[in-house]
Amino acid sequence: MTNFPATKQNPPSRQVQRQIQRLGLHRLQTVVFQDRHRFRVIVAGRRWGKTRLSKTEIIKGAVSKSNQLVWYVAPTYQQARDIMWDDLKASIPRKMIQKNGVNETRMRIRLINGSIIQLKGADNPESLRGVGLNLVVIDECQDIKKETWETVLQPTLATTGGRAIFIGSPKGFDWFYDNYQKGQAGEVVRDEKGRDVANEWKSWQFPTITSPFIPKKEIEARKRDMDPKSFAQEFMARFENVSGRVYYPFDRNVHVGDYDFDPRLPMFIGMDFNIDPMSAVILQEQPNGEIWAVDECVLYGSNVLETGEELARRYWREMKRRQVQIYPDPAGNNRNHDRGETSLEILRDLGFKEIYFKRKHPPVQDRINTVNRLLRSADGRVILKVDRSCRKLIESLEQTVYKEGSREVDKTRGTEHVGDALGYYADFRHPIKKVQILGVSI
Repeated sequence: MTNFPATKQNPPSRQVQRQIQRLGLHRLQTVVFQDRHRFRVIVAGRRWGKTRLSKTEIIKGAVSKSNQLVWYVAPTYQQARDIMWDDLKASIPRKMIQKNGVNETRMRIRLINGSIIQLKGADNPESLRGVGLNLVVIDECQDIKKETWETVLQPTLATTGGRAIFIGSPKGFDWFYDNYQKGQAGEVVRDEKGRDVANEWKSWQFPTITSPFIPKKEIEARKRDMDPKSFAQEFMARFENVSGRVYYPFDRNVHVGDYDFDPRLPMFIGMDFNIDPMSAVILQEQPNGEIWAVDECVLYGSNVLETGEELARRYWREMKRRQVQIYPDPAGNNRNHDRGETSLEILRDLGFKEIYFKRKHPPVQDRINTVNRLLRSADGRVILKVDRSCRKLIESLEQTVYKEGSREVDKTRGTEHVGDALGYYADFRHPIKKVQILGVSI
């Protein structure tokens, strides 16, 4: 168990010390906790125990000495509240907190030794300036901008000689990766003047499987629900290159063939309402669990009415049998046309009665990850197959790329729209599960 040193002023009683000891860490968390480097970087898989370690570091940093200022910073203020606030309050012995020392609105706790713990959000960088911190724990670093650390938070440590802990999961080769590499450089490094100096940085990489509280079978089960690259990042804690092809598992030799339309099976249509082109992908879910893209409708310089009429011309028999469902771009519920109707109202007027969409646009990366999982899951299953007649869909899956060094889709080629249409269907019908891993969550 972890012991926190008592302060000379207001030393914790034995009862309080026992309460603190209940914040026990598993072996690898303890390795990080006992390390004395000024800057520590923890790259860890999902549910490894990042929150428990963060909380323990925060409390230790505040009680070890008097009059310390300790911050926990999450990507947003609401995330800081959701991730840490209630758990942190419950973990600090009441005898260590000043009377009326908990401020719910500002998420601030004042301890009897004069130390202050406060939770912050990186979405308001101006609120992070102008203080001297003794310790800052930056959580979910992969979702925080580099500038927030370099120009806002790092200067707050200068006058105090304060320390920083960076915690997160990989999301490409970003500033979090750069900090991780600083910690891998060894105990002695060369400074700007070429002198050998002690390295202030230390870093670790912990896959989820290294947590003793998560059963291996639970992690293996997640391979069925995720694409290989997402699984490698989120569970294996590996940094993966986010540049290159968006739909990286797609392979003509694996996914393309003769996958004909079957009039006996229901139809599912994914639609993107970009004007040039208007894009629709026609899919059928097979009895064996596969999903076949059997047709596409891609019209340049067109509109919703013309696209809907073309789909109705091709599939009027299926429409009569109510075998057609449409999964469109949610923007179609808001966009007005010359005749005063939304895109979805136009489709309904044409006879498409079953239209399903999310009220808010699903995050772009969620749609992409869902399609990639259908192309190939982390355990190797291939669910999505594409008929060779779907030339624009094949082009989209092959040629849509990210902007160099970012997770933003490069739209200059104009190849992304048919893939977007597929993504609206996939995200609604086959969303990636919000994983609840069985086992102790610490």
